Amino acid sequence: MRRYLRVLRRRKWTIVLIPLLTAAAAVGVSLQIPKVYEGQAEVLLQNRLGDSIFSNGQQQQQTKTALTEIRVLKSSPVRAAVRKKLGKAPNISASPIPETDLFVVRAHWSDPKSAANLANEYVSAYIQFRRSQAIDDLLAASQEIQGKITPLDQQIDALTAQVAKATTPAERASVDAAVRPKRDALVSQQAIFKQRLDQLDVDASLTTGGAQLVTPAVASDEPVSPKPIRNGAMGLVVGLLIGLGYVLLIEQLDDSVKAKEDAEAASGLPTLGLIPAVPQWRKSTDAFVISLDDPTSPIAEAYRTLRTSISFIGLDTPLRTLQITSPSAGDGKSATLSNLGVALARAGQRVIVVGCDLRRPRVHEFFGVNNDIGFTNAVMGNVSLDKALQPVHGVPGLLVLAAGSLPPNPSELLASHRTLEVLKALHTQADIVLLDCPPVLPVTDAVALSAHVDATLLVVSAGKSTKREVHRAVELLRQADAPLVGTVFNGVEDTDDHYGGYGYRYGSDDAGEGRVSPARVSKQEKPRGAGKNRPRKKKATGLISSQRK
Repeated sequence: MRRYLRVLRRRKWTIVLIPLLTAAAAVGVSLQIPKVYEGQAEVLLQNRLGDSIFSNGQQQQQTKTALTEIRVLKSSPVRAAVRKKLGKAPNISASPIPETDLFVVRAHWSDPKSAANLANEYVSAYIQFRRSQAIDDLLAASQEIQGKITPLDQQIDALTAQVAKATTPAERASVDAAVRPKRDALVSQQAIFKQRLDQLDVDASLTTGGAQLVTPAVASDEPVSPKPIRNGAMGLVVGLLIGLGYVLLIEQLDDSVKAKEDAEAASGLPTLGLIPAVPQWRKSTDAFVISLDDPTSPIAEAYRTLRTSISFIGLDTPLRTLQITSPSAGDGKSATLSNLGVALARAGQRVIVVGCDLRRPRVHEFFGVNNDIGFTNAVMGNVSLDKALQPVHGVPGLLVLAAGSLPPNPSELLASHRTLEVLKALHTQADIVLLDCPPVLPVTDAVALSAHVDATLLVVSAGKSTKREVHRAVELLRQADAPLVGTVFNGVEDTDDHYGGYGYRYGSDDAGEGRVSPARVSKQEKPRGAGKNRPRKKKATGLISSQRK
């Protein structure tokens, strides 16, 4: 859940922007759509008393359901009757009202009066159609009953004729007595049929077809569509769902390292430091040392925490040479090294920062020192370490060995025996030597130099380094048996919320000197004797003596 909250926090503007755009689009489209009005009429599916007045008090059983009647309402005969009356028969909608014998007919049109008239005409045509069907059924039944009455008349007439043929009264009485029961039965049956026929005639005059208009449609002043507010709200909800889905999809496809857990999972190494993003550092091409410009800031305190972590690593085995590298360029390794060097020096240690990035040297820019002579010149024996080492103004105990002249073959130079001799010579003048090395993936310089160091620290940039890059960089370093000790998670945007970050400004003793980065102070502004802060060097022997010659 915490990870998902981080995702929502990191991409909050996307989640906010997409719903706003969809809501605005929904409202805009709604305002462009022509207004539509609705005419609504209610129809009752229930026989009137007159429909069954001669049915011995029992109502005729209703066999048509509301859905069936709605299909009849939309049938071709009804539409044809409406078209004949209005000259048009647009589609309508109808739906039953639950738990009642009513259904509602709805017609839509651009004019409110036309919409109401259309709904009423459909209902009128439907009722007339149903009444015509009912009358036709009654007429058919009447014809069927009349077909029964006619033979009965013929039989009764035949029996009456037999009685009339008798010549004598006695014979007439005898014949009449013989045919009377049969004739009476026929007369009685004929009377029943005639009574039913009369009932059908009355039903035909009173029938309504099983439907009647209850509530006629009236013109409405309010259109049923479009509804900008409702559409905007729906657009907002749909946009929110789209935004969340888009963000989660991008998050799954994004391979960048976004959290400390990602860095640890990709590298298999512990995270020794969490460095927040520096708000003042607008351009990555500018050299900026926050530990010098704002030593009491939470970010400077983060570097002091990294210093403590590294100090614990060197409890059992002395840590004299620390290599700092990264998977790719721009991950912040040089800034991490510069701030760590300041933090170590202000803790009372003698620190030498060495620019071993012989492809794109930047250490001299962070500390505002000269890059004309440096590490490569010392390795080649062109200059002694005394002349190559430069002090940092305002930070006693911190020396910088710039990269110097760029060689044509940096990898071979860093893997040479002469490099090892220079590093050993630096150990005589410092408690710890920090090496700024090129990134691992583009070139093999860091891998080649890893054989000469006591520990290797990998800087991972939040949101920039990918898990694949971190994994591959660690893989290459392990193949060379590099002494990997951990990672530094750099550029974290939300340390205060998720990593128990640095929410206070400390007034520690080692943050009291130097509030301005030397990179922003010109050489003319540096006071004389800045080099006096350099720690006293031991007597030079070996490589240093030969270099002095």
